[in-house]
Amino acid sequence: MEMVTKILATTNEVSLKGGNRKWFEQKITDNVRRALKDLPLERVERPAWRVLVTFSEPVPFQEAARRMATVFGIAAIMPVENVGNTTDDVIAALPHRLEGLAPSSFAVRCLRSDKTFPKTSTELEREIGGEVVALTGWKVDLTHPDLTLHLLIDRDGLYLWTRRVAGPGGLPSGSGGRATCMLSGGIDSPVAAYQMMKRGVRLDFVHFHSVPRTDPASLEKVVDLARILARYQGRCRLAMVPLLPIQEQIVANCPARLRVLLYRRFMVRISQRLAPRFKARALVTGESLGQVASQTIENLAAVQAIAEIPVFRPLITLDKQEIINTARRMGSFETSILPHFDCCSFLVPERPATRSNHGELAKAEETLDIDSLVSEALAGVEMITIDEPAPWSEIPVPRGAEPMEPQR
Repeated sequence: MEMVTKILATTNEVSLKGGNRKWFEQKITDNVRRALKDLPLERVERPAWRVLVTFSEPVPFQEAARRMATVFGIAAIMPVENVGNTTDDVIAALPHRLEGLAPSSFAVRCLRSDKTFPKTSTELEREIGGEVVALTGWKVDLTHPDLTLHLLIDRDGLYLWTRRVAGPGGLPSGSGGRATCMLSGGIDSPVAAYQMMKRGVRLDFVHFHSVPRTDPASLEKVVDLARILARYQGRCRLAMVPLLPIQEQIVANCPARLRVLLYRRFMVRISQRLAPRFKARALVTGESLGQVASQTIENLAAVQAIAEIPVFRPLITLDKQEIINTARRMGSFETSILPHFDCCSFLVPERPATRSNHGELAKAEETLDIDSLVSEALAGVEMITIDEPAPWSEIPVPRGAEPMEPQR
């Protein structure tokens, strides 16, 4: 198992933020500290366009990387070693750094952040590369190397590394405002939440249920999904809303083909009433264009017609496989596919409308006491605070951070 005391993380989008860059960088370092809080963390520094993490004792790189891969704004994660201050120090560190490796080819890449260093990047690459060849006999390939040896020349020393794990990218949590996400127990809405978090938006969640006509275990599943999402932003709140009385009124008084769309309009009404409690300025849904009958352009427009705040649909152009791939990567897929019956799979007509409009739905709603139904649902809300994320050990290991197989 690879143990490290220092990790270097780079940023990309944050580096372009001009006058606000320091604020964005501070958000990232705060979020790194949150993700690593129960490890022996010594300090988190922000030299220029990167984040340098130092541990007071060695920690498994795989464990640190899987946590840092939940910090939006980070572009890459590297286990680094501060090898000293001179070229001779780098050369002396090479045997240890290259031990156990047997690539078919290699290259050396040098970044000279400290321009006062007496040698250029090209000179260093040639000198270090020559020493590697002398030590190992490896073949040099500057175009498609099997292994790249990286060297960073910084004012506080020279850093060496051979591994790079992709970070999630995006913008740091807390930098993009607040929104309320309608969270079901399925695959799509957790991924929609993840995509919005990636743009820096902090989310709280609303879940609609049909208990006792559906299994109460579905509520536990949604709490588990909220805890998984809390890995990416920290503390959040989850409002559990009873939708059954509204559904029963719609079934009794409205055309069957419009049921799902009428359910959705009530979800929007209730969610935007809850939004001020969360200081949210928008709603987020997991809808994807054309995935089911209620998600045609006409139906989406008819449902959104009663919205008083923006409704964001980050999955709108994604197909199901793309959504599943993200769910696997973020760690929600296995929980999402656990069997359950949610409110959207309950009291659903055989032939739902695929092309409705606001006027048709508004006419169907004339038989309902909308204000009373919304107020009743809000009175029955159970508010849950998610303080602790799901166990870090359940996060998929990010690609490139897997334990390295010993070379023969």
